[in-house]
Amino acid sequence: MRSQSMKETRAMKVLARLASIGLGVLLPSCTLIIDRNAEQCETNDDCAGFPGTTCSEERVCSEPLCATNQECVEQFGEFHVCSAQTHACADMRSTECTVIEGDYEKDDALLIGVVVPTDGEAAQTGKSITNAVRLALSEIATNANGLPPLPGKSMQRPVVLVGCNDKSDADTAAAAGQHLVSLGVPAIIGAAFSGITIKMATEATIPGGTLVISPSATSVAITDLSDQGLVWRTAPSDIYQAEALVQYSARLQEDVRLALGLQAGDKLRVAILHKGDSYGTGLGRVLEAGLVLNGTSALDPQNNGFYRRFDYGDPDNATTSAPRYEEAVQAALDLEPHIIFSLGTRESVLDVLAPIEEGWQLGAYRPRYVLSDGSVIPQLWESVVQGDTDLRHRITGTIPGTSNPRFNAFRGDYIGQFNDGTSPDVFGAAGAYDAAYLLAYSAVALGGEAPTGARLAGALSKMIPPGDPVNVGEQISSTFDALLAGASIDVNGASGALDFDPEDGEAASDIQIWCMPANGAGDAQSVTFSGLYLAGSTSTLVGTLGSVCD
Repeated sequence: MRSQSMKETRAMKVLARLASIGLGVLLPSCTLIIDRNAEQCETNDDCAGFPGTTCSEERVCSEPLCATNQECVEQFGEFHVCSAQTHACADMRSTECTVIEGDYEKDDALLIGVVVPTDGEAAQTGKSITNAVRLALSEIATNANGLPPLPGKSMQRPVVLVGCNDKSDADTAAAAGQHLVSLGVPAIIGAAFSGITIKMATEATIPGGTLVISPSATSVAITDLSDQGLVWRTAPSDIYQAEALVQYSARLQEDVRLALGLQAGDKLRVAILHKGDSYGTGLGRVLEAGLVLNGTSALDPQNNGFYRRFDYGDPDNATTSAPRYEEAVQAALDLEPHIIFSLGTRESVLDVLAPIEEGWQLGAYRPRYVLSDGSVIPQLWESVVQGDTDLRHRITGTIPGTSNPRFNAFRGDYIGQFNDGTSPDVFGAAGAYDAAYLLAYSAVALGGEAPTGARLAGALSKMIPPGDPVNVGEQISSTFDALLAGASIDVNGASGALDFDPEDGEAASDIQIWCMPANGAGDAQSVTFSGLYLAGSTSTLVGTLGSVCD
């Protein structure tokens, strides 16, 4: 362990070097360097006149407390690194972040954080996302032996995963983000949910200069977030999911009219019940704006008494948006809608859909339910629907996803590597796999520049058309070579074409219409793609509901 006297000697050397220049000398953008009570620098560039020093958190030009990760391991033990943020030894682990995978002792290692829920009701989502990142990093290590060496170096660079559990809680995610920022982690894959992503980004990663790529946050609120270009996502904005819901609604209305023998002048009733967070509110409002009902806008006065949108609150933020499930259920029962959009997360199924179905009194018909991706939870088919064939047929929904060849290859590789009960079909898994590759590509494109959040985000601009087509997971080494040569690439991911708009860090995506198939005993099973989907490239519905939904 380095002694206190060694630390003091180092500090004295710095002071001696500064003193030799003269006490009256001022530094650019600095006060007197030996005035420990004043801000002496703003950036490391202000300390350029004093080789070996950096601008500390106290705005003082001083020698770093550590120079290498190995030095920190020798001094404090495993899982300690020399933080690029503080230039001091730091424990990579925290209360939230306990998973460290990869050769972190290498000073040129690329650190990637993953912030997702790994326990609780959303554990399968978080574990599947983490496994997808593991798969990508394993392929890079196996097929390319890591990232190419830095200029002047001969050894390949490892990529290290720092995994954090946010417990589906925004404050916990923000704490994890702050820890990763303090380590100097330049990029994070996560969070899994929109509201949590927004809080982590605004309170931790944006101020800390860390890039975030969410594989599954879809809220329209993220599009206009003041993020300094540091919040991207491989998941599509709910603008696309809302468009799928609008067009699917038109087909459902035709089906209902046909099933009930309604005439052209007979009016249908529709309700939108949504969670009061950024995800549910954003999706509900965009759907409402485009929804056509009875031949006119749902908001047309002609639809008074035939349409209603109801915000049932946010159980994750009960202080400011207390849940109003009973009111929402009663509003739906009073309206007696033919079609009910229930847009949220687990509560949209357990606290909204299920009570409506139980309390429905009208004998002439029962409603069609349309759910969004956040409602895809095991309790839907395992406890709410079970063997009720009629209810199973009346519930469908939307979810971002694709069935392209690249997804199928990812799916096969995932199943071949993981046998822990997780699934590559979970929304966000394919996007996380893509995000890991995008970060690796971006780090390589930087050449010898240190990977910061802003630099990685800037390098992502090399991943959009025009460019040489690249399928993630294929020809890894040749793709790295092309990026080192300054080429641009057009990335086709497992989650779909990743044609990002560099202004908002978003890409269009297919939106699938899902249904629940039945097993041999007639019990509902996990949702599956129906064969009908909104094509992201054309924003039109394509295909038909297949026999898998029977």
